[in-house]
Amino acid sequence: MGRRPPRGFSLTERTKQKGRRTFLPTNFRGLLFDLGVFVCNVFLVRLTTRYVGRLLSQTYLADDPAAARRLLYIVSAACAAQIVGALLKRRPLQARLLAQRGGEIGGAFGCLLVLHFALTLITAAAIMSLLPTEPSGGAVVLVFFLSLIPTALVWRAMTPYKKPPAPDWRDSRAAELVADLCLFAYMLVNLAVWNTVTAGSNVRAAGVGDALSRALGFLLVSPVILLFYIPPRLLFLVEDYKYPAAWISMTVAVAPVAYRLIIGSPLKTDW
Repeated sequence: MGRRPPRGFSLTERTKQKGRRTFLPTNFRGLLFDLGVFVCNVFLVRLTTRYVGRLLSQTYLADDPAAARRLLYIVSAACAAQIVGALLKRRPLQARLLAQRGGEIGGAFGCLLVLHFALTLITAAAIMSLLPTEPSGGAVVLVFFLSLIPTALVWRAMTPYKKPPAPDWRDSRAAELVADLCLFAYMLVNLAVWNTVTAGSNVRAAGVGDALSRALGFLLVSPVILLFYIPPRLLFLVEDYKYPAAWISMTVAVAPVAYRLIIGSPLKTDW
């Protein structure tokens, strides 16, 4: 039974409340995640791109071992943050999903898990390339199987409990806040790498025709953009994918990336 509206609650007010429920998700964590990504894409992009770009240049062009170690620490910390976030996110996420729709999720999330695994493999390959020694064949196979762990934990976080777990500290708001911050940190590293890799394509468009051709190219590379953006947001998307506001906020979050690639906005990173 739904909660009965208070006495004097007009039909118009009830209609507005229903409209909010169908447009806005009941939990705003995903929207705040997108807002944070947008802010970083607009105000912090030059700072992060300059730093990551310098590390990449020193590592792969100048063979600087100190830069390679710093880059290795950053990428490894991002992977660890994702694992911690997925571990801590399951309990509060499943509690809300159970209350909203019996714990069921859309079948398309199986395909999105493939995207998640693909990004994890790319990250693992980057870590191996930053190691001071050449990895052996056995180490490569081991890393491949270890790459399954983050995706398995994300899948586990989206899987309902067979029986409700006993309450403990993982049910607290503080634990979920830590999970959200860890997932956001993982997103920031992905965002910094993406902006660094595409920084050379941000020259100003020569005209309308050039902008239109870039827009077509942007559509062609949009699956790559989704590869960098959807996996870190997956544990938020599973909760709010049915709400139009979530898709609007996700579009706004990646809009600066589209603007830089289509219209052009040089980052002037001075690597």
